[in-house]
Amino acid sequence: MFLGILLLLLGVLMLLSKLDIISGTFWGFVWPAAIIALGLSMVFKHSKRP
Repeated sequence: MFLGILLLLLGVLMLLSKLDIISGTFWGFVWPAAIIALGLSMVFKHSKRP
């Protein structure tokens, strides 16, 4: 599940960068987004345990 969300997020960021909707370097957006996605994955995985 985490890998799918990460790939989706990377694809959206790449598309927005190509369409000049977001400016800046691609990697400047990828690393913070990956860290946020990893944190969300850990929070939701931890909250599912009884």
